[in-house]
Amino acid sequence: MAGHGASLLLLLGLMPALLLAVRINSKGREVLYLAKGDSVKLGCPYVLEPEDNGPQGVGIEWIQITPERPGPEKVFLSYQDHHVNYGSGSGLQDRVAFVQNDPSQYDASIRLADLQVSDTGTYQCRVKKNTVAVHEVIVTVEEKPAPPQCWAEGEVIEGSSIVLRCYSRGGASPLSYQWAKLASGYGGGHLPSGTIQGRAPGDLIIRSLTEVHTGVYQCRVTNRVGYSACQINLSIGPKGRRVGVIVGSILGSLLLLSLLGLLIYALICRYRQKECQRACSDCRSSTGGTMTRACNVCAHHTYSPHGISYMQCQHGDSDERAAALICNEGIRHQVACPAL
Repeated sequence: MAGHGASLLLLLGLMPALLLAVRINSKGREVLYLAKGDSVKLGCPYVLEPEDNGPQGVGIEWIQITPERPGPEKVFLSYQDHHVNYGSGSGLQDRVAFVQNDPSQYDASIRLADLQVSDTGTYQCRVKKNTVAVHEVIVTVEEKPAPPQCWAEGEVIEGSSIVLRCYSRGGASPLSYQWAKLASGYGGGHLPSGTIQGRAPGDLIIRSLTEVHTGVYQCRVTNRVGYSACQINLSIGPKGRRVGVIVGSILGSLLLLSLLGLLIYALICRYRQKECQRACSDCRSSTGGTMTRACNVCAHHTYSPHGISYMQCQHGDSDERAAALICNEGIRHQVACPAL
């Protein structure tokens, strides 16, 4: 018993020497996923044991370890003898600061502002007195999902089926899509019956549309660091509207065809008018310019022997007639009209 008592007294006497002089109050290594552009506090509170006596002051160092910048450790922020020092080469000088004005008051926490993807890495807080205590924070900075686009495909009428689509063009993967029908346009909601997930992640199929499906739908795109959302207002028309659309389409097509026919007829009439005017001019030439009255009737004879066609021009009640002989080779001859 005496031996046991002596050992116990010796152990109690050595315990103050076995205690760490500096102890960081933290639950081990931290892992944080943060969004680009956000700010974050990296905690490093500490305590000094009563046995840590002496003139030496507290020293604090923050070190960034990144895969992109291998090599010797670089201190980007430190505190010693009531002076704060900023390191160089890390790109954090303008965006980092101690949370407390005097870090020697048991808090070596820092704040990082305007986080960038390049800030991803391991951050070590080292508090030095007679011994050294170390705390690590693993930081991953990613981009939030870009604002998505929402739209509907299909005829939004009663009884039909449509697809609500949602797509985000940016953001760190994996991206998760979730649709909800909002209650009065605000807050969360649920999906009514007749809705199923489509093949694409952002697709929502709504079958047999009814008034129950009318309302505001929200698509939320999320990843590990944040979310973005878009909304679409679904307003369903009656079945009769479909019939009206079909009838309107048919009438519009008929009107277009009628206008096209009138245009073709006008072009044909203009062409015939020009041919008649040319034939009358040929008539004047064949009579030596003796005709004084203009042609008022012009007819095209269908008889064309040997590839020759005749244009006949009649002048009022006169018996004078002439014709222009037009050959297939494009050579025109002036001949007298045959007697009727």
